[in-house]
Amino acid sequence: MNAVFLAALEVEEFCRSRGWRFCFIGGVALQRWGEPRQTIDVDLTLLTGFGGEEAYADALLGWMWRTPW
Repeated sequence: MNAVFLAALEVEEFCRSRGWRFCFIGGVALQRWGEPRQTIDVDLTLLTGFGGEEAYADALLGWMWRTPW
């Protein structure tokens, strides 16, 4: 498995462990639902509702700084 898909798996596990609703978008999503293309990142949409976005951003950014990619 390549590094992009491994990163996507880690992000998925992080989000699922918190019960967050999310979906992948961009190049990773297109690998499954569209035309194959090269990508070097993982794009994500979090369904946070209105007003609580900061807590999601803080948790995600804190986790990313601790993850050795």
